[in-house]
Amino acid sequence: MSQLFAALLRYSSPANRWIVYGGLLLTGLFPGLLHARNSEEYAGESAKWRRYQSPHFELFSANDDHESRELLHNLELLRALFLENFKLTERQPMEVTIYYFNDKDVFFNYVTANLRKNENLGGYYMSQPDRATIVVSPSWDDESARHMIFHEYIHHLIRISGGDPPTWYNEGVAELYSSIEIGKDTLELGKPLPWHIVSLRQKNLYPLEALFSADRSSSLYNTGTHSGQFYAESWALLHYWYYGESKLDRAKIGAFMHFINNETAGTDPAVRRKVFQATMGMDYPAMEELLERYARAGSYRWAKVPLPKISDAKTYSWRKMDFPEIREQLAELDLRANESGKARLAFLRAVDQVPVKPRRQEVLGADSWMQGEPDRARERWEKAVDEGSDNPAVFHELGLMESRRWFEHFDYYFRMPSDLAQRLRRLLNRSITCAPEQSDAYEMLAWIEATVEKPDIANVNLVQKRFGTLTHKGPTLVALAMLRVHLKDWEAAAEILKQAEATQPSAALAAVISQIRSHRPSVGIDAATENAGERPKIIDADGFIVEEPPH
Repeated sequence: MSQLFAALLRYSSPANRWIVYGGLLLTGLFPGLLHARNSEEYAGESAKWRRYQSPHFELFSANDDHESRELLHNLELLRALFLENFKLTERQPMEVTIYYFNDKDVFFNYVTANLRKNENLGGYYMSQPDRATIVVSPSWDDESARHMIFHEYIHHLIRISGGDPPTWYNEGVAELYSSIEIGKDTLELGKPLPWHIVSLRQKNLYPLEALFSADRSSSLYNTGTHSGQFYAESWALLHYWYYGESKLDRAKIGAFMHFINNETAGTDPAVRRKVFQATMGMDYPAMEELLERYARAGSYRWAKVPLPKISDAKTYSWRKMDFPEIREQLAELDLRANESGKARLAFLRAVDQVPVKPRRQEVLGADSWMQGEPDRARERWEKAVDEGSDNPAVFHELGLMESRRWFEHFDYYFRMPSDLAQRLRRLLNRSITCAPEQSDAYEMLAWIEATVEKPDIANVNLVQKRFGTLTHKGPTLVALAMLRVHLKDWEAAAEILKQAEATQPSAALAAVISQIRSHRPSVGIDAATENAGERPKIIDADGFIVEEPPH
């Protein structure tokens, strides 16, 4: 029977293979594929795999113990160094899974289609809403492979810290940190990258106006490689400011960096130019001349810093993996990297098995998301939560989905049903428990309490106490003003709306503010005297104190 199905699969068209797989599923033969040892359903499944866990990474490794721990330790050091240097926190935590192969041919079975032409590929990074995945070949120690993994992981750290810097800065910082070299007691940071130096000496530099204004759709931005002119100049500018003998005032550099890291999409180039001149004490042409000289000088310095204090590699837990677990983990990678129909069917079957594993629903949710089916992805992730998932990225993504679903189009008269509000409150509070430094869940809680019939004062307190750390203060102020309006506290609402207007709201948010103002009664209600005992006492937005209403 198995030979018959093998023949059918071999000679069937792609569309007909779905029918064959369906037959396997319906006849109960498919589970046998998960346990058969006489042939590899997934390349590399016969290797001796181990699962390691460090404080911030999950590693599936087919390599020896020393190499596995060293890989984890290097990434833990990079993480600690970057977050410490830039004083960043994980505002959107995301679990990271690493696959470390011991056979290059096996590794290439799990390389995404757009990277397979690169025969010297040492590894790659991919991010999906529920988790990030790093896939490493045996040539991990090769300089170019290590550089690529470190570069992409820096992008990951920027994203989870809630940052969205300009493209040149994002790529320049990633390149700067990609060259770290790890010694016994120190890290060498900012070592020159030879391919960038060659590029800078062979071509004219881009004008800073063009470099600063470029985004990912720009012709200057070279996607698919880290060796283009855009990367080289972005790296060189930051390297000059931080390590070159530039004699520039570090405080001035810091002031411009503060502006850069708080830029919004569509920042006026003229405003950026004025800020640059005011903070750096020179105009673009003067800096371009200095950078040109630095790029061609042939002398680059770098820094040695003490090793960050992290857990010793010997403390990472590990265990051997049995065959079914190995097969399932490789099926997960096959689905994430290749959108494999075979792996998809395996997971569809596995979600009905006992014991229940929420991660299976998470994987299928990510697969639906990749196929452009957000509603199906949301259903899968909701099932994962119901099954006990504690994945912070799943909670975060569900919160964003629900936010877009219910609050994308503002309606002053909208009232959220109490049963829906309760469900969302549970979701968002669990999300906050998993990731207390985030912003999105607090912001959405504000909108729930602003639109529900009976606001939860504890949630309002929670939002207001965290207000100073929130990313989108303007919309959150508008939600808090809406809450005051529903409580008929018109004066407090008007004061909060003034604060919202001071945040330079977008045209859409300004329209919402105008809509709220238009509903204020012509004769105001004195919040201090009328029904004061029937409402929660809510101090202005600077006080951030809300008291429980009397019963």
